[in-house]
Amino acid sequence: MKFSILSVAAAAIAVTMAAPLTKRATDNNLVVGYWVPWGDVPISALDMSKYTHINYGFGVLWKGAASPATVTIDRYYDGDNIQALVTRGNTAGVPILISIGGWTGSQTFSTVAASASLRKAFINNALVFVRQNTAGPDAENPNGWGMDGIDIDWEYPAREGAPCNTYAPQDSANYLLLLKELRAQLDLEFPAKRKLITAAVRVQPFDDASGKPMSNVSAYVPYFDWISIMAYDIMGSWSATTGGNAPFNTPPSPGDPFSFVQSINSWRSAGWPAEKLVVGTAFYGRSQTATVNMDTQNPITMYAPHAATVPKGGPGDSNESNFYCNEGTEWSGQWKWKELRGGPLSAGPASPSAGWTRHWDNATQTPWLFNAGTKTFISYDDVQSLTVKVNHVKSQGLKGVMLWDMSYDYNAELINVLNQVHGPSPTSTSTATTTTITTPTSASNTITTTPTTATATTTTATTSTTTPGGVCVGVPAWNSATVYGAAGTKVTYGGYLYTSQWWTQGETPSDAAWGVWKRGAAC
Repeated sequence: MKFSILSVAAAAIAVTMAAPLTKRATDNNLVVGYWVPWGDVPISALDMSKYTHINYGFGVLWKGAASPATVTIDRYYDGDNIQALVTRGNTAGVPILISIGGWTGSQTFSTVAASASLRKAFINNALVFVRQNTAGPDAENPNGWGMDGIDIDWEYPAREGAPCNTYAPQDSANYLLLLKELRAQLDLEFPAKRKLITAAVRVQPFDDASGKPMSNVSAYVPYFDWISIMAYDIMGSWSATTGGNAPFNTPPSPGDPFSFVQSINSWRSAGWPAEKLVVGTAFYGRSQTATVNMDTQNPITMYAPHAATVPKGGPGDSNESNFYCNEGTEWSGQWKWKELRGGPLSAGPASPSAGWTRHWDNATQTPWLFNAGTKTFISYDDVQSLTVKVNHVKSQGLKGVMLWDMSYDYNAELINVLNQVHGPSPTSTSTATTTTITTPTSASNTITTTPTTATATTTTATTSTTTPGGVCVGVPAWNSATVYGAAGTKVTYGGYLYTSQWWTQGETPSDAAWGVWKRGAAC
């Protein structure tokens, strides 16, 4: 690849205003997506109405660059995509941010943050992304890209992250210096239009000099518009057992002690305000090869010993070494949601294909799949589990949700769930019935349900009051508090008979093309 160093041009900067922001981009309910050029959904095909903000990933910091402060992109490959995404964002009123760092692109953050001169150089390089281009549309090296802000994805201050990263005990303190200087320079250059500073962070607050999560992060709050917690990759091939990739509740032992709820509580307890907290979701799952038949464990649990070798995930999984940080050539075991829907869940979002069993872990509110023939275990998020997470975000008054990544969805099934964050907040917390859905390992795909109970946040119950008649005689009216666990469940609503296509709770029956309910005959 050909890379170019981005630096500040000496010429005056011309500031132009983007299109007015949409209502969703200015309310307190964000849906932030990450778009990456190696995904297989082109910018022209994006439904911009589903997102309030989009982060372009990534500009990287790596040891092979001319300077530790160089923000590296491919001038031609990334450049064309950035221009196209900014153009679409401006038209739709969706702010576009550059995300700098990432798992293998955070190699020199520690070095940069520790040096006043390198911080200044980094800021100059980073601001090229948010300045307007004055070098002309055909310039070999534009001096601006017109983006709306900078998302810092330092993985991670004061701890290693990828094995090629530099890190030091003073990273978090130096990070604060970098943020102060970045915010000051942005405000100086853009007094009329605020440029955003956001960050992707781990499930615990930044580490202090002793290597422990900080108990007070309030000093960082003024410099970020929000942070997005990466509440996924909790358990995987690196864990002692199989377990949830992105559990809602903290897993019981032997699960790793992190989760969606734990991450929120950890940051809030350290002084991070709810109105600046976005929580990330995963549009993918992770697979491992169990060493036992998890369908016949007593009791059935999502925790089991696994083989050391990571199995190949979905069709798009790769075992190529990374250009920036050579971590070897093992498979990731990742299954994108659309790959799950084309394979193990091809019969429906909660309907496993032949050979697979779908389980619901009530403790963590997490679905998982198991194939007894191959002993393949997959933990993932789906419509059911994301609904739980979105309801919690609303009930806690948080800023919104983030997703990785925008190319992984299938027919907008998951992004539609995240967009429920724009709706009214849940008004009650009650004990609701959840389900464990399993499918025999045969071609019949018969679905059986076993009701269990768990405490969950739900909306106030509403019930259809239409008196059923005709084909609807004996069919219960739809109720928003009821869990409809089995595909094929019939209800009445608004004078019509409806049949569920997969697990659902609280979704009002309608004749929407891709909805959970299919409308039948009039009552």
